Amino acid sequence: MRSGKLQKKVNDRSIFLKMYFITGSVLLLVLFIVFTNIVINNVKKDVEIVPDLYSKFVGMPTDVNLEHFLFQYFMDEILPGIDYPIILTDSLKSPFSWENIDIPKKNFDQLETRQQTILKNMVKDMESKQSMIPLQLSKDDKKIYSYVFYGDSQTMKQLKIMPYVGMAVIFIYIFLGMYWVYTIKKTERDILWVGLAKETAHQFGTPLSSLSGWIDVLYSKMQNCKDSKDLQEMLDFMRTDIERLTKIASRFGKVGSVMKFQSCSLHDIIQETIEHFERRLPAVSNKIEMTFESEIKDKKINLDPDLIKWTLENLIKNSIDAMKQKDGNITVTAISNKSKTYIHIADEGIGMQKRMFKKIFRPGVTSKERGWGLGLSLAHRIVEEYHNGRIRVLESEAGVGTTFEIVLPEV
Repeated sequence: MRSGKLQKKVNDRSIFLKMYFITGSVLLLVLFIVFTNIVINNVKKDVEIVPDLYSKFVGMPTDVNLEHFLFQYFMDEILPGIDYPIILTDSLKSPFSWENIDIPKKNFDQLETRQQTILKNMVKDMESKQSMIPLQLSKDDKKIYSYVFYGDSQTMKQLKIMPYVGMAVIFIYIFLGMYWVYTIKKTERDILWVGLAKETAHQFGTPLSSLSGWIDVLYSKMQNCKDSKDLQEMLDFMRTDIERLTKIASRFGKVGSVMKFQSCSLHDIIQETIEHFERRLPAVSNKIEMTFESEIKDKKINLDPDLIKWTLENLIKNSIDAMKQKDGNITVTAISNKSKTYIHIADEGIGMQKRMFKKIFRPGVTSKERGWGLGLSLAHRIVEEYHNGRIRVLESEAGVGTTFEIVLPEV
């Protein structure tokens, strides 16, 4: 992906994030107001029974039987509007009538044992919650003739779950907001990476082209020189180094670009990388030996050979740096298993603590006195983001060594 597209993506997500917080806050406020109004309306319906009963009582003719009127009002007006379970019991709390319970309205003794048990358990539960009304003839009369047990209405259930629903909605809202903030910051880091890499490639390109041109001029000038053999050897070394620098610039230029994979021999890439370091080991240390054990000689994998080689160079150089103060071996192993290729790079260096296993791949994290700590971070990006593979510290022990693992899909 090019930096221009990344920048547009960041801008789009920034606008989306602003709209998300503004729209989300307004929507949460509206939902809260709507839900509150619904609950208030339900509460109003529940308490409307009292003024309705009062108005009918005031307008009731004097010759009407009050007991019959109250009973009829209870049966016709109150019970049909109840949306919660209600159980009437005798003074011994044995049920004889019930409403809004999925049990046939029969005599209690005619019910199945299971149904009787359900009713008794409901009575015990309601009693434990103090959801009962003892029926007495008057306040002064201590004798209780029956009980009315009742459960929670829909309004009460809504009020109970309201805090939990609100907390859940707010949590999801905040979580999604934090996720988008993290995504935008990650994309901004991608732009920084891509911009830095491409600017580096650009800065490399101009002087390298100039140096390459001057070497061609020197080649043409030295043909008549008596000591041309030594000079030509020096120029050959210079050209080799310039070609290597050009390749490095090309690698940086690929960061952030669309990858064009090709079928390659990973065995040959690893072998070439090891040979490159073996020629330079005497300049680093005479005590380090490198070995390569491969089971993938005849296997072809779709990848970007230059970037994979860059990854291997970073890991092997990291191993060499970890062994500057001691003798030992660097062993590279390549095997294939279940449509995946595994590369292990094991050294006998200083090792690292387990808490560093993931941190070591972050930009800027390094144990060296010099350097920016970008090598392993680049390796991580190349393997996981460009090749859909995996790279990790397989194992490490202080003073014993470290093993890095690269896993590449064979597609």
